[in-house]
Amino acid sequence: MLNPERHRARHVTYRWFNGSARHDTRSGQDQMGEQGASVQTSTEEDDRGSWNSPVEFVLSCLGYAVGLGNIWRFPYLCYINGGGAFLIPYTIMLTFVGLPIFLIELAVGQYSASGPMTLWSVSPIFQGVGAGMVVISFIGSIYYNMVIGWSIYYTYASFQTTLPWSSCNNTYSSKYCYSKRDAHGCESVNGTSYINGKCYNETHLKSFDDRASVVRCNSTLPDTCWNHTYNPLRDIIANRTSPSEDYFHRAMLHQSDAIEDNGTMQWELCLVLFIAWVICFLCVIKGIKSSGKVVYFTATFPYLILVILFFRGVTLPGAMEGIKAYLIPEWNKLLRPKVWGDAAGQIFFSLSVGMGGLMTFASYNKFHNNIYRDTMIVTIGNCLTSFFAGFVIFSILGFMAHERGVPVLDVVKSGSGLAFIAYPEIITHLPIPQLWSFLFFFMLITLGLDSQFAGIESIMTSILDTVPKLRRYKTLVALALCIVLYILGLTMCTQAGIYWLEMMSYYAAGWSLVLIGLIEGVVFAWVYGADRLIDNIEEMVGFRLYKHWWFCWKFITPLLLLGILVVNVLEFTPLSVGDYVMPPWAQVLGWLMAVASVFTIILYAIYHVWSSYNNAEYDGLSLWKRVVKLSQPTEDWGKRAETLGVSIELEVVRTDGTVQGASPPSYYETTGAATHNSSGRDKKESFNIKL
Repeated sequence: MLNPERHRARHVTYRWFNGSARHDTRSGQDQMGEQGASVQTSTEEDDRGSWNSPVEFVLSCLGYAVGLGNIWRFPYLCYINGGGAFLIPYTIMLTFVGLPIFLIELAVGQYSASGPMTLWSVSPIFQGVGAGMVVISFIGSIYYNMVIGWSIYYTYASFQTTLPWSSCNNTYSSKYCYSKRDAHGCESVNGTSYINGKCYNETHLKSFDDRASVVRCNSTLPDTCWNHTYNPLRDIIANRTSPSEDYFHRAMLHQSDAIEDNGTMQWELCLVLFIAWVICFLCVIKGIKSSGKVVYFTATFPYLILVILFFRGVTLPGAMEGIKAYLIPEWNKLLRPKVWGDAAGQIFFSLSVGMGGLMTFASYNKFHNNIYRDTMIVTIGNCLTSFFAGFVIFSILGFMAHERGVPVLDVVKSGSGLAFIAYPEIITHLPIPQLWSFLFFFMLITLGLDSQFAGIESIMTSILDTVPKLRRYKTLVALALCIVLYILGLTMCTQAGIYWLEMMSYYAAGWSLVLIGLIEGVVFAWVYGADRLIDNIEEMVGFRLYKHWWFCWKFITPLLLLGILVVNVLEFTPLSVGDYVMPPWAQVLGWLMAVASVFTIILYAIYHVWSSYNNAEYDGLSLWKRVVKLSQPTEDWGKRAETLGVSIELEVVRTDGTVQGASPPSYYETTGAATHNSSGRDKKESFNIKL
């Protein structure tokens, strides 16, 4: 069997003069003729790019998997789904869903050295699955960078002498804003109540009661009523908001009341989004050659911050109550299907499978890289990070509950509510709050960037693999992609931006992502064949996988993914942001985003079947036989491990400075015609040859 590390495509560039050929082993170049002709050789990996070390690959995958969801979603899911009991379905889903799909994506990416679009020569009729992955990555990259932009906004605000979300004494503060610290200040000056940013004694409070009789009670707002009339005082008390809520919704977002009300463009958000995209562009400007260096910092720095926040959090008053709420098991909740669905969904989404990023990263590996080892490191590391982050978050939520004198349940939030409302408020109660604020939000930036790199790399690799001639313009492709994504992201810089972001997040990477994972698993387990896949992995890593992998790929994983899909459909509820329910047209638009990735699967399948009628290779075959044939690997699949193709590009230069075309020496057997470009002063010849 051919050595895959030696037998792969090479690219050779000759600078040709008259004479015969010889090889200079010291320089690694062929020297041709008495006057000297240099031959520069590079493997296909050099042309396409490859990781400088396996560590870069592992850190990139770990950074891709460990994202914002590990910090703001897993602890919340653990809390509402039975505390410590949730770890049982979580571990089971990791073993039978996360690990198998993760290993498939790394294996096929590394074996084929192709991104999500071109590796589907393994089964051309399913090429739309790769296109669907790119669609999801594209939509995800639009809104994900806005969250990074928010983190940049808060990081900048952390340098102020007084954190702006620490009090209600701001021009943007609403009448509902309530600060416990300011309320204590009222008591110190003989005030009786802190209302609407002011101190009121008993006499002043009567002014609220005097107005109560002129407005009839709204039966839908019982907390604001007294004796069937609307009471402004009760309204303010019942709808209290924290200073951090006001800062997020009113100071930064200038949030409107509905998605239809776009209002004005917020230049501050446009600026931080621009900064986020500039950072991304600079980090991916050379593809993995540049991002592979950045991940040494971005993938490791969050762990340093988490450790610092952990030791600070567990020493705060009330921390143990928060940790107990996080861990104490409620075994009866394991009987609820939704708990198992949430566990599987969190595993699926946190590992970032089904989005093409893992295939993309693996495609830049050396052929014999140990992907089995890397799979274990990344998946287990990702889950341990989520579990550890829960201690960090709930120790500080316990402190917040202690400060307010309320149960932990009343302060628990998920998603952006935790990162940009609850946590900033907690920070204001810590010594040197500016330091903790900076560390936390800078951590969010690094967590987000790692995941964003993978999304951009997935899209770029798909473009460059589909149109290889663009590889020499990789920087321009990266620039154009970042500009397009930035322009599309400007919709989230309006006053209705939060609604657009939530819509993209809710629909684009929901059940459609699970469906793509299901199809992907079925194709490689049943169409391509689990046995063949195991053979491919053995060819790369040098040992054979245990039989349980075969059983998972064939039966357990597809059935569990199907169950997740059913639960997602049955548990689906229309998107709402706070108390605001999205209008029907927005729901329809969201569904179009969700099915866009699924439509690509259908469209590509139709395209390949239609194209087969113009291909003599399929003459005389029935429709079903065409589908079967299109489901099988093409001749190009796996060629990375079987052939050596050499591409020769000759630039023939005479001593008088003019350029003259010439043929290559005859000691190679040519398998391609020479092409001449006679325009301008230079002339080149390209040959494809086989050794």
